[in-house]
Formats: sequence, structure tokens, C-alpha cells
Amino acid sequence: MKGKNILVLGGTGFIGSHLTQRLVQAGAKVKVFTRPGKSVKNIANVLEKIELIYGDFMDEVSLKKAVSDVDCVVHLISTTFPSTTLESGVYDVYSNLIPTIRLLEYCVKAGVEQIVYASSGGTIYGEPEQIPITEEHPLIPKSMYGQSKKVIESYFSFFSRTYRINVQTMRISNPYGPRQNPYGAQGIIAVALGCVLDGRKFKVFGKGDTVRDYIYIDDVIDAMLCAIETKESAIVNVSSGKGKSVNEILETLERISGRKIDKIFNEKRLGDVSVNILSNQSACQLYSWRPQIELEEGLVRTWDWLLQDGYTVKNG
Repeated sequence: MKGKNILVLGGTGFIGSHLTQRLVQAGAKVKVFTRPGKSVKNIANVLEKIELIYGDFMDEVSLKKAVSDVDCVVHLISTTFPSTTLESGVYDVYSNLIPTIRLLEYCVKAGVEQIVYASSGGTIYGEPEQIPITEEHPLIPKSMYGQSKKVIESYFSFFSRTYRINVQTMRISNPYGPRQNPYGAQGIIAVALGCVLDGRKFKVFGKGDTVRDYIYIDDVIDAMLCAIETKESAIVNVSSGKGKSVNEILETLERISGRKIDKIFNEKRLGDVSVNILSNQSACQLYSWRPQIELEEGLVRTWDWLLQDGYTVKNG
């Protein structure tokens, strides 16, 4: 890792900032690509040790500049969310798919050796035929977001076998932890804790019995660092391998925070699957990696971070 030139696309965000800091600690030479106006608070302690590039993912000039003199590109940018509706499909193509294909073309021309792509293990498989879900499971996504990830993955596979680029496709389950936005559009744990902080009602889609696989951010980053050191292309699930329902998550958060979460139950969303639990055995074997943080410990750490980072709980 030491001395390796690595570009992190989306390196100031939730996952990207954690990765950027760990890469710097490991001695890598890091470039971070982020959009103009995006806060760099998450990487403030390493700003003097990285090259920061501002640009839009759809801007060809900025993207071409960013991939120059780079050994590895970590692609963490997504302009849409799992709740993306059918009406956002065209925007998704313009803002995610086309820029990603352009990125791949620039990487080939620039001689980039490796790309690590953060895909969505939570949406790309659709309703499971078996639990846990392995990487060989058919890709039949129910959401526009999952469909986009499936198509993008196919381009990574094409470029990998055609141009011999080492591509690590990481199908991450539901990552959570410090720096995930409690007022954002995704991340049930962060959003629920935001509701705890403000006393807002939390929207539950369906009866709260949908099951998801949650993985703590440190475990995700450990897997990514292993992926960067892996020489042959691979597609792996990155997950805890364990499932919890929405209701179970909310009950645990109430106990940890000591606050009641008021809930509003809405109809189940069209693109939501009932159960998503991923097998992580391929990642364990290929990367010699294993998740270390149990769910309750991770939730405690996340709640403690919110309080230490200046967020306050409203009375009520």
C-alpha cells in the first residue's frame, strides 16, 4: 500500500472519508475527487497529506485530470439512492452510468491498473431465492437503483476482461457508522438516530418486518483495503452475514439512546425486498477478512459519535 497512487472518487463522504484517512495512514499517495461546495470536514485532519480535486462527476475535463498518474481508482460516487423512483431513471443514466463508462475509458487510456467499485449488495439481487445470498445468485433487482448498479457492474466486467484491468466489485450490504448523515436520504440507522435527536417521527415502510444485513463502517474499510491489495479481479459481498428487521433495529436504538422513537407506518415501497442477508464467505476467503464489530457495539459507537460531534438531543 505504501507509495501507491490512489484516487478516491467521493472521498469526502461517509465511506470515502474513512477510506481516505486509512489510506493516508497506510502510506498511500491519495487524491480525493469531490464536487465543488462539498464539505471537507470529514477529512480535515489529512487535508495537508492529500491532493484535493474539485469537480463534477459529469465533467469530462475534471475526471480526465483526476485519473492521471494513478495506480488505483476507488469509485464511491452515486448521484441517486435506493429509494430512487422510476421517474429518475433517465437522470441516473446521465449522472451515473455515462460518467462511469467515461471513467473506464479514461482509466484505460491513463494506464490505471485497478478499480474498486462500491456496488449495492442490498439492492442488486432482488428477492432472494435462498438465504444467505451468494455472489452466484441471479441479479433481478426490484428498484431502479439496483438496476443501475447491475448495468454498471456489467460494464466493469466488460472492461476487466477486455482491457485486463483489475476490477474489485464490492457488493456492500447496509453500511452504517460515524459520519453517516442523520438527515440524509438513506441509511436507516443514521436517519433513525436523527429522529431521536430532533424528536421527529420515523417513517417505516410496511410493517417494519423487512430484514437487512448491516455492516459497520470500519469492517467495510478493512475489506476495501484488502481489495486494493488483491491482484486478480473479483466480485464479492461485503456484509455481516446476519439479518435484523427494521423493528429490531429501532428497538435496539431506543434502548441505547434511552429515547422513544415515534413511528409513522406507510405502505411498503415498490422497490423494497422483504429480506436481504448476504453470504460473506467469498470475501472472507479471498481477502482473509472477517467483520469484527457486532451490531450492538456498532450502534453504540454511532450514537456516541453523534453526541461527541456536536449533535444535541432535543427535549421532549
